[in-house]
Amino acid sequence: MKTPPQSGAGRARPNASTGPRSAEGKARSSMNALKSGIYAKSLTIPGEDPAHLDTLLQEYVQRYRPALPEQRDQVDILVRSTWNLRRLAAAEAQVWIYEMDIRCELHPTAPMGQAFHFCDRTLTRLQRMVNSTQRNFRDALHELERLQAGGAGGAACPGQVEDLPHYPDPTPAKAPPPNPQPIETEPISPSRQFVPSSSPRPSHPAQKAAPKAPQNPLPFHLPGSHCYYSPIDKTAFKRCPHCFPDDCYPEDQE
Repeated sequence: MKTPPQSGAGRARPNASTGPRSAEGKARSSMNALKSGIYAKSLTIPGEDPAHLDTLLQEYVQRYRPALPEQRDQVDILVRSTWNLRRLAAAEAQVWIYEMDIRCELHPTAPMGQAFHFCDRTLTRLQRMVNSTQRNFRDALHELERLQAGGAGGAACPGQVEDLPHYPDPTPAKAPPPNPQPIETEPISPSRQFVPSSSPRPSHPAQKAAPKAPQNPLPFHLPGSHCYYSPIDKTAFKRCPHCFPDDCYPEDQE
């Protein structure tokens, strides 16, 4: 017996998955299409947990969300570098333990110094490996940031602030110089005021004191006479009283 046809609502599968709806589920599903060159089983050694490497890989992928192959390569370098740094840190501790265990008798007061005496070259070589791994990590991080900033056409990483155009800082306006304090000046006397160029220049005081000499001095004796009179006080007569009896006294005595 045939089952009667069901309506459209009945034919729908109510239990069918329609995809994640939460933000965390959508973020996790967005990583499904991403592939990495790192495989936990190929990078782990005895004593290491592959699940820890998987967790580290997912953290970096969700943090940077590489969209291009070259971006994924840089993320792989970051993961390998971080994993190797953790491994080298554990190896350093094991070097100390090994050197202290193989000694028949440790120094009672300086066991670590005794172990370092025998493993200093090993620790130096291990530190060089740490420095090289850290350089690889920094180089990969800078290259990934450059690619995601648009250097290779990649999209910007979510959570990162896009580079804004840089404008030069405005030049601060120079503060006006402080007003100088007014200098008190002595009052200008009328004699020291400005004299226009059209006015005659004042004569020197010495020139004012000196009397003007007469242009044509009067003769003391009558021209042509043979008078030899010479007064003792020459200021008493301006002319010879014998030659000029009517005009011999100075003007102030007339």
